[in-house]
Amino acid sequence: MKSQKGQILLITVMLLATVMTIVLSVSFKSVTDTQVTKLEEESQKALAAAESAIEVALKNNATATIGSGSLTSITGFEGSATIDSSTSKTFKTANILKDGGYTFYLGDYNLTTKAIGSSTTSPANQAITICFQSGTTNPALEITLVKSSGVKKYVIDVPSSSRITGATDASSSCIPDSTFGFSTDIPGGDIGADGQFLLVRPLYTSTRLLFSRSTTDFPVQGRTVSSQATSSTSTGVSKKVVLFQSYPQIPAEFFTTAF
Repeated sequence: MKSQKGQILLITVMLLATVMTIVLSVSFKSVTDTQVTKLEEESQKALAAAESAIEVALKNNATATIGSGSLTSITGFEGSATIDSSTSKTFKTANILKDGGYTFYLGDYNLTTKAIGSSTTSPANQAITICFQSGTTNPALEITLVKSSGVKKYVIDVPSSSRITGATDASSSCIPDSTFGFSTDIPGGDIGADGQFLLVRPLYTSTRLLFSRSTTDFPVQGRTVSSQATSSTSTGVSKKVVLFQSYPQIPAEFFTTAF
C-alpha cells in the first residue's frame, strides 16, 4: 500500500509539472507574441513618421523636426529630416533603362526660378568622364550636350563593335571605379561656360552611369534627405530612411529624332 501511494504521489507530481510547463509555455508565447506585435506596430509608426518628415523637408527645402511645425500631430516619436547639399567630384546614378535617359546638370539648378546657372568647368577645359557598365550585352551611349548656344551630340559604342556606324569607341576602363567597364570623355572645351546639361541615353541595354572629373566638384544633382524617427516609449524602435530626389529629368525623346 505504501508503495502504491508513493507511485500515485510521483505520478501526481509529474502531471502537475507537465501542466505547469504547458501553462508557462503558453503564457510565455502569449507575452512574446504581444511584444512582437507591439514592436511591429511601433516600427510601422516610426517608418511613417520618418517618411512624413521627408515630405515636409522636401516641401520646405529645409530641416523638418518631428513634433513641431506641420509635424506637431506626430506624438511619441523624436527625430528629424535633414537635406544634404554636399558636392563631390563623382556622381553615380541608379540603373537607367534601355532607351531611357539621365539629365546631368552642368550648372546649379535653382528650385525657385527653375533656371540653370553657368557651367562650373573651372579650371578651363576640364573634361568630364562618363563611365558605363559592361555585361552580357554591352550598352552604347547617345550623349546630348545642351548649351545656351546650341546642341552637340556624341555617340559612344564599345570597342570593336560595328553596331553604330561612325560611333566613337569608348575606353575599356574607368579610372575612378574599375567596376564600370567602359568610359568616354566630354572635353571641357566643348562644354564651355554656357553648358547647361548632359542628357545620356543608354542603347541596347540598361546601365548605371558614373560621372567624374579631376579637380572641381560637380553641381548638386538633386536633394538627398536623411530622416530618422525614434519611439520615445520603452521599445525604443528607430527607423531611418534616406531618399535621393534628382532635379527634373528631361525626357530623352525631346532630343531624339524618330522616323
